[in-house]
Amino acid sequence: MRYGLWMRAFLLACCVWAGPALAPDGVRANENPEAPAGMVYIPAGTFTMGLEGASNKFPHKVFLDGFFIDTHEVTQEEYVAIRGANPSKLKGENRPADQVTWLEANAYCKQVDKRLPTEAEWEKAARAGTQTLYYWGDEHSGDHAWFEDNSGEATHPVGQKTPNAFGLYDVSGNVWEWVTDWYDKTYYERSPPANPQGPETGTEKTLRGGSWYSGARHQMTATRFWSEPHIRNSNFGFRCAKDAPKTP
Repeated sequence: MRYGLWMRAFLLACCVWAGPALAPDGVRANENPEAPAGMVYIPAGTFTMGLEGASNKFPHKVFLDGFFIDTHEVTQEEYVAIRGANPSKLKGENRPADQVTWLEANAYCKQVDKRLPTEAEWEKAARAGTQTLYYWGDEHSGDHAWFEDNSGEATHPVGQKTPNAFGLYDVSGNVWEWVTDWYDKTYYERSPPANPQGPETGTEKTLRGGSWYSGARHQMTATRFWSEPHIRNSNFGFRCAKDAPKTP
């Protein structure tokens, strides 16, 4: 009896000394870095980017390091506080900043010690672990997105629709979101397997997510759009990302 009690105490002590359990990838559980205010952490890992049967959305595996991304599109109030002016056509402090060029979006993110997400980062964050057409399933839903049938031809304050599993709002609809990559229709077919940054050069920048003006097919998670970086449009806005410290 005494031996049995001693052995149980010994095994319990060993478990305590061993420290937190390791996850399958060797990272200790509950060691995700704390996200800055207004952002969420997207963990490192591999996902399938693209859409089967779509000419400019060739499905391919992508590994990404962990990163942070804004929970919602940059609002007009946030934009004015940093840039001092509001280029938006569809005014409202809590509406997303619109008519922002890629150049201005890129400058804003740098000023707040962030950056625009890569196209791969944007899609991984928007998918939130799903492989369906939309982050909520394969049928479009106005419960999750502002689009041509429910927007009243305008943007809406951020965060009103159901978020995805990462807690991100409006990754479908409201405004198209600039990402850092140059656009190339066939880039996916030669994209590197880890942390792709997009083509080295180009004439147009990529946008993702669809807008208040878009139909359902333009709001699919894999949909790609493009425009010259100096163009203003009341459909165009952005959110920022930020590098996260590497986990051990």
